[in-house]
Formats: sequence, structure tokens, C-alpha cells
Amino acid sequence: MSALISENSKNNNLYVILGVLALLLTSGLTYLLALALPALDAIYIFYIIQLHIFLLLVNHTLNILKVKSLILFSLPLKINRRLNNIVFKISRGLVFFSKKAGEKLEQDFIEFSARLAKAGGIKYKPEELLILLPRCMQNSECKYNVVNNMENCSSCGKCDIKAIRETIAGTGIKAAVVTGGTQARALVKKHNPKMIIAVACERELISGIFDVPACEVIGFINERPEGPCLNTRVSVANLAVTLKNLTK
Repeated sequence: MSALISENSKNNNLYVILGVLALLLTSGLTYLLALALPALDAIYIFYIIQLHIFLLLVNHTLNILKVKSLILFSLPLKINRRLNNIVFKISRGLVFFSKKAGEKLEQDFIEFSARLAKAGGIKYKPEELLILLPRCMQNSECKYNVVNNMENCSSCGKCDIKAIRETIAGTGIKAAVVTGGTQARALVKKHNPKMIIAVACERELISGIFDVPACEVIGFINERPEGPCLNTRVSVANLAVTLKNLTK
């Protein structure tokens, strides 16, 4: 399951829809709250909160227009990421009662974030890219330690690490297998990439996207044929196409 899930998901993205509904609903509830407060307090609180909600709605709208190639700009990345975080959390609250809807929201947010990161067709030097892979992608029976050093891979072909190594061989693109968020953040700080291509489960990807507010992130949701955290996979073909489109 890649970051670009399906054409239908692009046209009916739950994150986009819930984001708009969540902000309109929050704005309406704030207005009702203002009416219930004493006059002076109501005016002050109403305008402060409504101003924040308006900024969230403007950012969300700009993101949608940019993804649809109607505009080429959005708010600065750090501000954009923080506002997206708020919209996502409010949207998540609207579907707290449905596990299925929550999972769909997470997947659509990752898909939308990937499209937003690629909008405008910016090209990067190979050394400006960093690929982060989860430890669970390595075959569980493998005796070699590839964490932080993929060159230790024996190239047996039982997992996707061999194919990914071959895909980036000679390109200058950096890649690493990490055990979790702490190690991933350390590598990001060390290499200071402009674009991260990360493979992980939905929860880890979303956490990672918000952990690096100053860097673009494209997430690939890993495939889990044997369940979570065991011998996970990724579409190396889709990953290769993404890298080709991103690099100069």
C-alpha cells in the first residue's frame, strides 16, 4: 500500500472533507459559546478563537488548491505542518467512534501529505534525499544487522532491502533502516535532508511527519502480509518512480 493509494482516494479524501467540516463545526460551536458568555468576554474570546479557526481554514484551503495544481504556493512549511496537525487532530476526534473511519482518515492524510509534498514538481539533488525504512522490513530470520548500515545486507532477496539498495546504488541517495522515531530523528538531524521518503505503518508515519516540521515528507504505508511489525514490505517499483520524479 503506497502513499498514493488510489484515484478514488484522491477524489474522496476523508482528511480533506473532514478538515473542512471540522473547522466549520468548530467555528459554529465557538460562536454559540460566545453568545453564552458575558458580553465583553464574549467579544474578546469570539474574535481570538475565530481568527485562529480562519487561519486553519485558509491553510487547509491553500493545501487543497496546491494539490489540485490550481496554485503553486502555501503557507511556510513549519506553519503549514503545525496547522495541519491541529486539523488532523480535530478531524480524528470526529471519527473517534469508528476504527475503520479512523484508519481511512490516517491513510488519506498520509496520501494527501505526499501529494502536497510533490506539488509544484520541485526537483532535489540526490544528496538532499533521505530514505527511512523500518526495522520490521528486514526478514525476521536474517542474522545480519542492517540497522544504520544497509551494506551489511547479504542480498538474499527474502525482503525488500536488497531491491531498495539496488534501486539507489550509485545515485548518491542516502537510505537507512531504523528501529524507531528516536533513531530516525537523529538521522534527520545528522543529514539535514530537504526531502524524506519514509516507509512505516500509519501511526509511525503520521508521528514522523509532525516530528520534522521543517522538512518535506513522502510516506509509503508498508504492506503487512504477516501482520504488524513482521516481515513488512513496500512497493519498490512505486518507490523507484517517486525517486525518479523527485531527483534532478
